[in-house]
Amino acid sequence: MYLDLQPQDILDEVSYSEHTNTERPGILQNSRVWSSFHPVATAPGSVFADPHGSPWLTEARVIKLQPIKLVSWDVDGTLYSIPRMKWHLLRMFLSETARGRGLAAGIELAALRHYRARINAARSAGGALDESFLEQSGREALLEVERRWYGPVIHKTGPWAGVANVMSLLAANGFPQVVLSDYEAAYKLDALGMADRFASIYVGERLGFVKPSPIVFQRVAADFEISTINLLHIGDRADRDQAGARAAGCQCLILGRDFQSFDTLLEQLRSVIPKCFDKAVEI
Repeated sequence: MYLDLQPQDILDEVSYSEHTNTERPGILQNSRVWSSFHPVATAPGSVFADPHGSPWLTEARVIKLQPIKLVSWDVDGTLYSIPRMKWHLLRMFLSETARGRGLAAGIELAALRHYRARINAARSAGGALDESFLEQSGREALLEVERRWYGPVIHKTGPWAGVANVMSLLAANGFPQVVLSDYEAAYKLDALGMADRFASIYVGERLGFVKPSPIVFQRVAADFEISTINLLHIGDRADRDQAGARAAGCQCLILGRDFQSFDTLLEQLRSVIPKCFDKAVEI
């Protein structure tokens, strides 16, 4: 089924176009990507310079957090930069092509794109996956392809600046942390050097539900025996992370909207920790 390969299949996969998010500064309408984007803290009314000529205005946001008992983290786009990752993915593809593996590489990337298209079709219908997604034999073979391509480029990309410091602050103050990702995450955490930072890893494609379904958020809260309102999720997409979290009754912070960098979030959290463990706070 993957041999009907079109040039656009390769371009779409190398560009990792699924992760275009029009709500984040630097990731703009019509799939225009500012590959040198680095989130920065901004003053009220300040402007992000858009190389395509459309400034992105920011406003001061005061966010009220209810008491937090557990923090969950999205992975792709939240722990590392998708624009940087896709640059390394393009270089890897060109390297494979130079070695005479262009066709094979294209077939593998088309297979990954096809799988994500199926996930996105289920996502559009609410996030429930049918039994075909849970058949491990075919998925494990494709997962090997995914690890071979994405593992090395995520390692080269590295985590967002400051994200490890936020995790350390939360851990030092007794907040357990988990991963809540639609896709397989363990090899990505290994590539980022973060495998030992989480109490559990929840993978939607293995559990049968992907964002914006609230089911996995509810599962996490139930496993830790907390109310969903006491779960804070940190992600990068309002249409997936926030939609799923809010539907489950959880709290959510979105990178690029609620905070512009992890250094900024670190300072915001330092001002309220450990108070936010047992009462509502504003950041």
